[in-house]
Amino acid sequence: DGVENVEWEVPRPMTVDEIKSTVQDFVQSARLAKEAGFDGVEIHAANGYLIDQFLQSCSNKRNDEYGGSMENRVRILVEITEAMIADGAFPANRIGFRLSPNGAFGGMGSEDNNKMFPFVAKTMNKYGLAYMHVMDGLGFGYHGKSPVVTCADLRKEYDGVIICNVGLTKDVAEGMIRSGAADMAAFGRLYISNPDLVERFENGWNLNPDSEYADWWQPTGEKGYTDFPVYAKET
Repeated sequence: DGVENVEWEVPRPMTVDEIKSTVQDFVQSARLAKEAGFDGVEIHAANGYLIDQFLQSCSNKRNDEYGGSMENRVRILVEITEAMIADGAFPANRIGFRLSPNGAFGGMGSEDNNKMFPFVAKTMNKYGLAYMHVMDGLGFGYHGKSPVVTCADLRKEYDGVIICNVGLTKDVAEGMIRSGAADMAAFGRLYISNPDLVERFENGWNLNPDSEYADWWQPTGEKGYTDFPVYAKET
């Protein structure tokens, strides 16, 4: 079937040298993005990937300067951000970052997320970044280990642009922006099934059904990605 199965690799804590090297990998990636013509970059600190594993207590079991306290757990994100700004491939206002305080993807979710993620927002507030992209919706799975962390919670600690995301409808997104909890709204799955999403929102047109879950993960080619029709009036 063309699928290659490999043995599980037993994870281990990164060495400090590996962390320092990884910070520079992010710097180099920003340089390459600039060379490729990107307008900016987003630091992915969400969804159980590397930075999120440092942020959350469920995965970060270190006992050095990168583990334990909230200050230590956010350290790698701070070092990446400061290194990218210092390098200058992009100025701070062309660098964003993404958080997922409520998501269960990748086995994530920690009992202290309602304390940790406001702390992350407060820590990152001083850099004058392009935005903080927050997956505060529960449509991608909710871990249920701590109270839900909302954009409104993080707004108390973050003065810059906040992008809300996950499971939004037009009405919910507009309400969050009107309330001041968010400044912008991001749509993912709705855009896959509605290539003319903006026009549908503007005109109050019905939306296409969502793409099937299997289409995201199986080798289906264009099916479920680029084959959804634009709106056509019924005749």
